[in-house]
Amino acid sequence: MRFTPRSVMGVVATAAVIGLGAAVTTVANAAAAPTLTLTSTAFADKADIPIRYTCQQDKKAGNDISPPLAWTAGAEKAKSYAVVLVDTVNTNKHWAMWDIPATTTTLKEGLGLGFDVPDVAGAHQKALGSNNQTLQYFGPCPGGKNHKYVFTLYALKVAKLPGLTKKSTVLQAETAAKANALATATLSGNSAAKAK
Repeated sequence: MRFTPRSVMGVVATAAVIGLGAAVTTVANAAAAPTLTLTSTAFADKADIPIRYTCQQDKKAGNDISPPLAWTAGAEKAKSYAVVLVDTVNTNKHWAMWDIPATTTTLKEGLGLGFDVPDVAGAHQKALGSNNQTLQYFGPCPGGKNHKYVFTLYALKVAKLPGLTKKSTVLQAETAAKANALATATLSGNSAAKAK
């Protein structure tokens, strides 16, 4: 086949278009990559947290009903997950759950009592308070003043967070999660719940 200047220009132009198309496809695929998100069927992000998931539901602080949570797996290929609940006004670390298996992307409402979470095999939890209060979800309880609470989901690069035991605090669990995080997602809510 004989190439003329015009046909050569056509080949170059076609190659450029094909190359550009490949680049556009790559960018489009990158944009379509799944992202880590955290949601609840109980309340929308930045909305009020229902009384059911606070200390006000039984007029006692601690050992509260945890809200249902769900998340997308994202593109990070996490080996496990952790969830931490923090009061952003006074920075109280309310509750942490970690070593959640990579195959788990939902937590049911009302997780049970215990350092070893009875409803999620392999997972552990700690909370504010003392005695049994430290072994179950501790919901919002700001005493009548409106506070913002944030649930943070951590996609982790390890199957088990290192250095944590039954004596660990929520802060220690949060610190370990931050140190091993591939990605995070948040769900925030407001509450003015009070125990009495």
